[in-house]
Order: sequence, then C-alpha cells, then structure tokens
Amino acid sequence: MYRIRQPLFYIIILIAFAACDNNNKLNELPSVAANLPDSVLEGKKTFEASCVRCHGMDASGLTGPSLKRPKLKHVSDIASFINVVEFGIAGTGMPSNWAITDTDCHQLYAYINYLKNQGKETPKGDSAAGRKVYASAGCASCHIMNGEGNSIGPELSEIGASRNAAYLKQAIIDPAATLPESTDIDNGYGFSLYLPIKIITNDGTAITGLRINEDTYSIQLKDAANNYYSFNKDELKSVEKQYGQSLMPSFKTKLSDKEIENLVAFLYKSGNQ
Repeated sequence: MYRIRQPLFYIIILIAFAACDNNNKLNELPSVAANLPDSVLEGKKTFEASCVRCHGMDASGLTGPSLKRPKLKHVSDIASFINVVEFGIAGTGMPSNWAITDTDCHQLYAYINYLKNQGKETPKGDSAAGRKVYASAGCASCHIMNGEGNSIGPELSEIGASRNAAYLKQAIIDPAATLPESTDIDNGYGFSLYLPIKIITNDGTAITGLRINEDTYSIQLKDAANNYYSFNKDELKSVEKQYGQSLMPSFKTKLSDKEIENLVAFLYKSGNQ
C-alpha cells in the first residue's frame, strides 16, 4: 500500500474543496440562460460562430459597427435583416453568408434584439458642448464631417454608427493604440488603415505620410498636406512602417476629461440620430 506524501495530500484536499465551492457558487447563481427563449439561445450560438470577429463578443463593435443601438442603419425589420445577413452590404465589410439559413437569421435577430436591451451605450457627455470642442480643437483640419473639413484622417460624418464610445475615447486620447482596419473583403481585409510610413527613394528623397494602399509590387501614401504619392517598390531604398504611431496627436493633455466626454458624445451621436 502506497502512502500519499503529506504536501500532495493537502493539495488534493484543497482542489476538492475548491471544486465543491465552485459548484456551490454555480448552483447559487440564477441561470440566465434558463430564462431566455430558445430562439435567443440558438441565435447566440450563431452569433458567436459567425459574427464576433467583426462585431465583438458582446456586439459592441470591433472592425464592424456596434449592434447594441436603438436602430441599425441597414435594418428596419426581419426581412431587411435576413437580406443583410445572407447577401451582405455592398461597399462595406459585411460579407454574404449563404450558410446562414432563414431560420438561423430569425434566431440571430432575436438574439441581437435581446442584446440591444442589455447595457445600452449612453455616452455621459453633452453632445452640444462636444460640437464646440470639435471646432475649438481643430478636428476639421484633418477630418471631414458633413462635407466640411480635410480628408487627411477618416471621415467622421457617421462615425457613431460604426464605432462605440469606448473606441472613440481611445482614438482621442491614444490614437496610436489601435488603428482602424480595412473591411474590404476583396482587397485587404484586416489591412491597417492610416498607418504612418516613411519611405526613402533610390535617389535619397524621404517622404512621410499615411499608407493608402499596398500590394506586392507598389505602395501608395499621402502626406499631411494631402499630397498623394504612388511608387513601385523597386524604386525605393526603404519602407519603414511605423506601427504604434499615429499622425493624429493625443488630446489626453490638451483637453479636460469633461471636454473629452463631450467630444465623445458628439461623435457618437453622429450616425445615431
């Protein structure tokens, strides 16, 4: 008969107690899933299998828009929802999903409607005051909103329809933390947009700007003055991709916390009228 060494014996006992404790806690917690309709639970499975890559695990948005909002731009009812899911949205990153059936769509629609009522985003800032911050901070010098401004950075006319409040705040205080990604299925899905690059041509000319496009043989960029350049890579001595950097400055110390809250509210409201 083998004797269990004392330290090992204590470890086994502790593991057993922990397992029992966890089981007790699980039994004490109310089962949220048990109270949900089957359609919502099945929709959750479809969402987690097919949608989280773009819309996030909790549907609050990643490369795709947040779905936790009162209304969706391309969806007004179940028929339009099925059309979007099965056929995609031309000119966006929303692909067609022929493997998802009409039944799947009804369940997915039920789940998304359930999510819309769970922790709705409501930025706590004042959007009217945020409009003034947008003007005073000089945002229009790099961004277009409602036809006004410059196109160095992304257009912001409906940015609230595709980005959640947390993303917008991060873009203001730490714009280099997460660059937006391309949602173009046919040309560079996941491609980092607005990536700063520095190129040096074979004749020694240095140009710094934002990458617009790139393939195996060529690269296109624009500088801070909105001048566009296109080069064959064999014309270049070097290409430095400056990951972790952004041409947009941080406003963390340039704006107060309240001003940042107001600016986030203003940007979020665009696209969520």
